[in-house]
Amino acid sequence: MAKVTTRKRGEIERRANEIRFDGIRRGLAVEETADRIMRELPEVFPLEAWRLANGWTRAEVAARIDMLYEADGLIPPAIDAATLCRWELGERRPGQERIDYLCRLYRTRPDRLGYGSDHTGAEVTHMQRAGIIDAYPYTSTESEADLRDRISAARHRINLFGLTRNYYVHREVLPLLEARAAAGVPVTVYVMDPWCPSRKDRYRIEPAEATMEDPERYSREILVPLSLASERHKAFRIFTFNFPCSFAIEEIDDAARVMLYGHGMRGTQGPIVTFGSQGPAYTYLTDQLRWLERLAEDPAFEPWASKGIRVKPLSL
Repeated sequence: MAKVTTRKRGEIERRANEIRFDGIRRGLAVEETADRIMRELPEVFPLEAWRLANGWTRAEVAARIDMLYEADGLIPPAIDAATLCRWELGERRPGQERIDYLCRLYRTRPDRLGYGSDHTGAEVTHMQRAGIIDAYPYTSTESEADLRDRISAARHRINLFGLTRNYYVHREVLPLLEARAAAGVPVTVYVMDPWCPSRKDRYRIEPAEATMEDPERYSREILVPLSLASERHKAFRIFTFNFPCSFAIEEIDDAARVMLYGHGMRGTQGPIVTFGSQGPAYTYLTDQLRWLERLAEDPAFEPWASKGIRVKPLSL
C-alpha cells in the first residue's frame, strides 16, 4: 500500500471522527463504528480503526494498556506512540502478549484487530430447533436495515418493548411506523417510565456516555415525537411501564427480535436475535407482550397490581 501523505492522514482522521460522532448519536456499538471506518476508509487497518472508533489518541491507548498491566500486578510496558503507529500501519506485528492486552483493551477478538482468522463455526441444527431465523452480534447498519424492512412489510402487528431505542424516532423509522399505523396496522410501543426508579437503576450501570440518561431530555427527544405520532394515528399507541427489563422485544407480524441489555455497556452493544413463529423461544417472548397487553387493559390484574406493577398510556 502506498504511503499516506500527512494531508491525506488528516482527512482520514477527520472522516473517522465524523463516523464516530454519527455512531454516538445513533447509539451504535463500537464494533460497528470500527467496521464503518474500515469500509469507508480502506487505507485504515483494523487496529487503527478500533482506536479511532473509540476516539482515543495513541498516547491514551498506551496509558490504558499500562493501566491493564498495573491491574494485573505487572510492570507497565510504556509503549511509545511510534511503536503503536507501526502496529496500526501494519509495519510491525506486536507480540502475542501485547495482542492479548490490545484485545482486552478493545474488548474484542484478535481476528477483529487484524491478527489471525476466526475459525469458529455454528451448528445449524440446534439454531433451527430454537427457531432462530436471523442474528446480529450488535446493533449495526445491517440490523437497522433489517428492522426497517420488517416494519415496512408489516401487515398484522408491530409491538416494541424496552427502554425504547432512540432509533424509533429517527427520520428513517418514525415515518415507517406512522405509515403502517395509517394503513391500519396496530403499532404499540411500551417504554419504561422516564422517572421510575427502575430506569434510574438501569442507567446507573450504563456507560458514562449513555446519551438518554436524563429523563427530561429523553422525554423531549424521544417521547414527544412518539406521542405526537400517536395523536395523528388511532392505531399508534404508547404505554409506559415501571419495572426493570433485561432485553427489548420487537414483535413484527410473526417474528420476534430480541436485544439483550448487558451491564456496563450500552444496549446497542448487545446481540440481536430474531425468532420465527415456530418454537418455544418465540412463544416465551410473545407471551411477555401478551402479559403487557393484559396489564394495560386491566390495571387491577393480580398478583401484579398489588406489587405496584403498572402499564398505562403515556402521559407527558
